[in-house]
Amino acid sequence: MTWLQPHYNFGLRTIVLLIGVALLSFSEILERVDLVFYDKVLSMQEYSPSNDVVIVAIDDISLQVLGRWPWSRKIHADFINRLAHRDNVIALDLFFTEPDENDLKSDELLAAAIATHGAVILPVAPISDTHLNVLSLAEPLPHLRDNAMLGHVDIELDRDGIARRVFLTAGFDTPKWPTFGLALASQASKLGETNRFTNLSDDDVRVTGDWVRSQEVLIPYVGPPGSFRQISYVQVLYDESVLTDLSSKAIIVGVTAAGMGMRFATPVSTINRQPMNGTEWHANVFEMLQHDRAVLPVSSFNASLISVFWVLMALLIISFLSRDLTLPILLMLLVCGLFIVVFLLRWLHVWIPPSAALFGTLAIYPLWNWRRINESMRSLFMVNVRSNVVLESVGDGVITTDAHDHVIYMNSGAEKILEVKLKQVQGLLLHSILHLRVGKESIYNELIEGELPIPEFSVSTIQCYLETSLGVQRAVSVTRHLLRDDKDELMGYVVAIADVTDTVELTQQMAHQASHDTLTKLPNRALLLSRFDQMAAEIQQKDSVITVLFVTLDNFRKINNALGHRAGDILLRMVSLRLFEAIGEDDMLARWGGDEFVLLFDYLQKNDMAPQMAQKILKIIEQPFELDEQEVFVTASIGISLYPQDGVRSEEVLEKAGTAMYRVKHEGGNSFGFYSPESSVVWTRDRLEFEKELRAALNNDLLHVLYQPIVDVSQRRIIRMEALVRWQHPTRGFLSPSDFIPFAEDIGVIEQLGESVLRTACVVTQELTQAGYLINVSVNVSPRQLLSGHFVSTVSQILRDTKLPASALILEITESAVVSDLVRAAEILNQIKELGISIALDDFGTGYSSLTLLRELPIDILKIDKSFIRKLDENINDLTITKAIIGLGKSLGLSIIAEGVETEQQVKILVDHQCSVHQGYYFSRPVSCETVLQLLSESDTVNSTAINQKLASVLIP
Repeated sequence: MTWLQPHYNFGLRTIVLLIGVALLSFSEILERVDLVFYDKVLSMQEYSPSNDVVIVAIDDISLQVLGRWPWSRKIHADFINRLAHRDNVIALDLFFTEPDENDLKSDELLAAAIATHGAVILPVAPISDTHLNVLSLAEPLPHLRDNAMLGHVDIELDRDGIARRVFLTAGFDTPKWPTFGLALASQASKLGETNRFTNLSDDDVRVTGDWVRSQEVLIPYVGPPGSFRQISYVQVLYDESVLTDLSSKAIIVGVTAAGMGMRFATPVSTINRQPMNGTEWHANVFEMLQHDRAVLPVSSFNASLISVFWVLMALLIISFLSRDLTLPILLMLLVCGLFIVVFLLRWLHVWIPPSAALFGTLAIYPLWNWRRINESMRSLFMVNVRSNVVLESVGDGVITTDAHDHVIYMNSGAEKILEVKLKQVQGLLLHSILHLRVGKESIYNELIEGELPIPEFSVSTIQCYLETSLGVQRAVSVTRHLLRDDKDELMGYVVAIADVTDTVELTQQMAHQASHDTLTKLPNRALLLSRFDQMAAEIQQKDSVITVLFVTLDNFRKINNALGHRAGDILLRMVSLRLFEAIGEDDMLARWGGDEFVLLFDYLQKNDMAPQMAQKILKIIEQPFELDEQEVFVTASIGISLYPQDGVRSEEVLEKAGTAMYRVKHEGGNSFGFYSPESSVVWTRDRLEFEKELRAALNNDLLHVLYQPIVDVSQRRIIRMEALVRWQHPTRGFLSPSDFIPFAEDIGVIEQLGESVLRTACVVTQELTQAGYLINVSVNVSPRQLLSGHFVSTVSQILRDTKLPASALILEITESAVVSDLVRAAEILNQIKELGISIALDDFGTGYSSLTLLRELPIDILKIDKSFIRKLDENINDLTITKAIIGLGKSLGLSIIAEGVETEQQVKILVDHQCSVHQGYYFSRPVSCETVLQLLSESDTVNSTAINQKLASVLIP
C-alpha cells in the first residue's frame, strides 16, 4: 500500500490548494491586486467625451462675479429660466434642504422655474449622524421636488478610497431613486429596453442601516479630470451666445471652486494626481449609461467558483502532459486567463477578478514538482556546507545570506568584526545585524527598504561605518556578491567585510572641507542644496512640506565699519551658534553667504509653527552680543517660503525665500514675512512672466471692456454707463482691474492701456448714438495717464477718430490722481473742459483734500464712494455723511451719483434724500456692449424687463 502514499499526499495538497483559492477570492490583499489590474486595463481603453453633456461650473470666476456662496436662489431661478424652451435637461448637484432665510420669495421663484422648465433633476443623499448612529435623508424642499425628478448622489468608495463603482438605484428601505447620472440619462435620451442597465435585477442588494443600494456597476471613466466640456455659471447668466450652444444638451450644475465641493480619487486620477469633483463624476456616469458601457461585476461567490474551476481545469490539463512542460503550460494558462479577463472587460463589459485564479495557477508548479524541489534544496544545502569550510580560511569577514537576505552563515572573521556569534544571528535579516552608517545617519535612509544595494553586475562595494553589537564604530569596506545556481537563478548573496578605519579619517576631513563653511563650520550652499533635494524626495511619501527660513542680519555692515572685519567674523560665528542651538537635531542650518543663513524644516506649518519659529529666531538674535568687551545689538530679517507650494525645484524655493527676506528688509527689518508674488517688491520670475503676459494682452487686444449702466431713477431710464476693463487670464482666471492696473503703472504701460480702453468706450458709445440711443460714457483716468504731457491731445484725437461728441464723454478722476500736483492737474482738467468733456470726481469722501479739490478743480459730477452706501440703511454715520455730500453737491450745482447701490432699501433712502442717479449691482453688473444695447432697447427682453421691474418697485414721490 506504500505506492498509494504519494497519490494520497498529492490529492490532499490539491484539495488544500482549491480551498485556498476559494478563500483567497475573498482576501482584501488580492482585492487590491484585482482593482489595480482593473485600473490598468481600463486605462488602455480610451473614450472620447460626447457633446451630449455639459458641466456648468460654480467656479472661482462665478464666485468673484456673483459674490460669496451660498447665493440667493433667485439666481438659480434666473439660471433655469434662461435655459427654458431649449429642450435640455438640467441636473442641479446642489442641496436645497432648508428655506432661504434671507429671501423667502426666492424659493418660490426657484420652484416656479423648475415647474416651467419641466426637466430638472435634484439630488437626494443619506446623511450619517455619528453621535446618534442613525441615517437621515437630505432632500429638496417639498415645493421644489414636486415638479423635479430626484436622483441619489450616494458615491461608493472602495477599500483603497477610490470611486470605481456606482449603484444605479438606492433609497431608504427600498431602492426607489435612480442615481443622479441615470436620472439625467433617462430624461435626456429616454433610454429604451436595449440598454443593459435598464434590465438589471435587484438581487444584489447592499444595506447600510436603512439605506438600501442595488444594481451595482463599474464605471469606465472617459478620461482624467477635465475631460468634459465645462462652462462657467456666469457665462450662462450673462453670455447670450452660450445659450444657443446649450440647446438639447444634458447639463450638470455643480460646485468646482477651489476649497469647495466634494472631491475624491478615481482610477484616472493617478494620471495627473488630480482628484475628480462630484460634478464630473456624475458626468462620467451619464456618459457610461448613454453609450451602454456599464461594466457588470461578477459577485464574490461566483468569482470564487470561477477561480476554483479554472485551477481545477489547469490541474487536469497538466496531468495529461509531460512533467517537463509544466512551467510553459502554466505560463500559457496564465496568459490565456489574463486574455479572457481583458476580453470580457473590454468587449463584453463584464468584470471577473483574476488574482485568485492566477495565484492558484502559479501554485500548481510547486504542487506538481514537490519532489524535484526537495531534491534541489538538499543539493543546495550540501553545496553550502562545503563552501563554509573554504570561507573559514578567509581573513576578512564573510557572511552568506539567502535570496531574501536572511543570514545563513558567517565566518570567524565576521564574528570578530561584528563581535557576535553565528548562533545569535542565524536566520535574522542582514540589515538587522549589519548596522551600517554614514556619519550619524544610517545608510539605509538612502537605500530602498533599508537593504544593501543589489549590484548591477557581480560586485558592489560601499565605504561606511559599522557599529558592532558592543557599540564600537569601525570604518569598513563592504562588498556584496551575487550567488546564482546553474540556471542563473538568484540563490543568495555573499557579503565580504574589510576593516579600513585607518584610511577613512583623511577622506572624511577632505569631504567636510568641501561641503562646509570654513568660518562658521556650518554646511555650505552646495550641501544645503543636496540636503534640500534629499528632504524633497523623502516628503513625497508623506503629506508634509519643507519650510525654508532665509535669515539675514540687518545693517551688518555697521559692525564691520565700526569694529573691523575680525569682529564681524566673530559675530557671524556667534549668530550661527545661536541658530544651531535653536533648532532640532534633524533640522538643517547652512550659511548661504555673507551674513545670510538658511534653515530647513520638514514639520513646520505656515499657519502657526513657522511664524513661531521665525519669532523665536528674531528674539534670540536681538539679544546683545559681547564683542571686544562691548555690547552689540543686531536684528534680523527673515523670509519664508514653502516647498512644494512655492516651487518644485530647490533653487526656486530658496530664491523665493530670499525674495520674501529682501521685502521684509526693505520694509524696515526686524520682522519676518512669507513669500507672496502679489506683494513682492523684488522682481522675480513670476513678475517677469506676468509682465510679458500683460504686454502681450495689450498688444493683441485681449483685454475686455465691460459697461455698468448708471440709472436715473426719477426718469426711470439709463442715462450713462461706466467703462470697466477686465482681463481673462489664460491661467489665473478672470482678473479685475485691481489685479493688474497697479502693475501696469509699475511697468509703464498704463498710458497704453488707458488709451485702449478710452478708444474702445468711445467707439461703442458712438455706435449706440448712431443706433438712436443718446447715452454718455464714463471712463476712468489713472494719475500717470492724466499728468502725462500728451493726455489732452490724445483725448482730442480719439474724439475726432471716433466722431463721438465731446458732450457724450465723462472722464473720472480720483483724488490720488491730482493731489500730488494740484496745479498741473487743474491746468489739464481746464483744457479738457474746453473740449466740452465733463469731469467726475470718483470715490468722493474717502480722501483728505476733497473740499480743496472742489474749490480748485472744474468738477461737474461727484460720485459718492460705495463704502458709504454699503451700510446706508444700517449705519447712521454713513447716512449722515451721504446726506452731507448730497447737500454739498447740490449747493455747488454739481451732479451726484451714488456708487455701489445693491438693495431696494438703499435706492429708496437715496431717492428720499434727493439723489436719483444710481450705479450698482442692484440694477446691473458690468456687462458687454451687446447686453447694454438690449438694456436700452424698447423690446421686451428678459434683461430690460428685469431692470424695469426694479425701477417700478421704488416708490418715487
